[in-house]
Amino acid sequence: MQKSKKKSKKIKNSKKTKILLIILLVSTFVVIPNLLISIQRDSEIPIDEKNPNEIINTRPPEASPVYYEGTTGYAFDIYVSGDYAYVADYTSGLAVIDISDPTNPGTPVYKNTTGWAYGVYVSGDYAYVADYDSGLAVIDISDPTDPGTPVYENTTGWACGVYVSGDYAYLANGYGGLAIINISDPTNPGTPVYENTTGWACGVYVSGDYAYLANGYGLAIINISDPTNPGTPVYEDTTGDALGVYVSGDYAYVGDDTSGLAVIDVSDPTNPGTPVYEDTIGYASGVYVSGDYAYVADSPSGLAIINISDPTNPGTPVYEDTIGAAEGVFVSGDYAYVAVGSSGLAVIDISEPIDPGTPRGAIPFELIIIASVIGGGAVIGIAVVVLIRRKRK
Repeated sequence: MQKSKKKSKKIKNSKKTKILLIILLVSTFVVIPNLLISIQRDSEIPIDEKNPNEIINTRPPEASPVYYEGTTGYAFDIYVSGDYAYVADYTSGLAVIDISDPTNPGTPVYKNTTGWAYGVYVSGDYAYVADYDSGLAVIDISDPTDPGTPVYENTTGWACGVYVSGDYAYLANGYGGLAIINISDPTNPGTPVYENTTGWACGVYVSGDYAYLANGYGLAIINISDPTNPGTPVYEDTTGDALGVYVSGDYAYVGDDTSGLAVIDVSDPTNPGTPVYEDTIGYASGVYVSGDYAYVADSPSGLAIINISDPTNPGTPVYEDTIGAAEGVFVSGDYAYVAVGSSGLAVIDISEPIDPGTPRGAIPFELIIIASVIGGGAVIGIAVVVLIRRKRK
């Protein structure tokens, strides 16, 4: 009888021990990971860039939903202003899409152009379209739901990209190099001023007194301190075909086709540094820089995100696949807006940060111990203490 009681007691103790182990496991693999993820989600800091009040994530996005809105043409470039995305839609001209709810983009409104819309830039109440063989098209978008009739200023080359700064529109003008057009009166643009380059100008970015051209063979830098009399280009060749460019701080970030992202020190624009490369699996074209990351349109692999916190040693790309060929990209707030060719507009949520290369849910042992102290530790602590006491008995 005594042996039976002891055996029964042991069975009960064994069951309690198993229950406590289950509690421990649940706490370890459910409570703590959720705690760590919630802490990680709050890892945001303000970046003093174009908008000093904007909060920008400093880590690239995890795999996330991609929201699409198709267009009738072929989306080459994109610019976001306010609640609208403006898409250079090739044969369909300019497509205007309401993105007040980025997860549910509105139906495009079109304004056709006489050429082929390759690039777009928005400034004030006007959209400036690089309209290939029609030069520059200027469209009144004071009412984005009803864009005005385009006003044109033709160029001698093939307008592929456009950037607006002050009273001037700067066009990447194909074999015509750089074209500069006075737009102080957008309804009556001035006669273009040209500066030829040795390559095929595809993309343009203006920073300070210089225009930076993605120029086929590499980067061309032109002094535009006097826009009516641009300086002689200074070149820095790249190993790929330079298709897009973005300048941030002392560096130019070039979408270099088969060579991926090329990073060039332009702290002295008259003597650019040797390019540093980070290859991508696709063909890099459009580039946008926000915070510590370069967002690269990397057809056909989608969006490539590269850590450039150290521009001399860019990180390994993280990808978000898209349906359609990624051609251009614009980042605003928690979203990356991508021109994806025949699929139109793709909107990618980049608000959820995760460390590149860290498997989701893989929590280091040290963090488990720390987290057990911070929160959820009461359950684990009790379980461990009880188990130890039972062992001693």
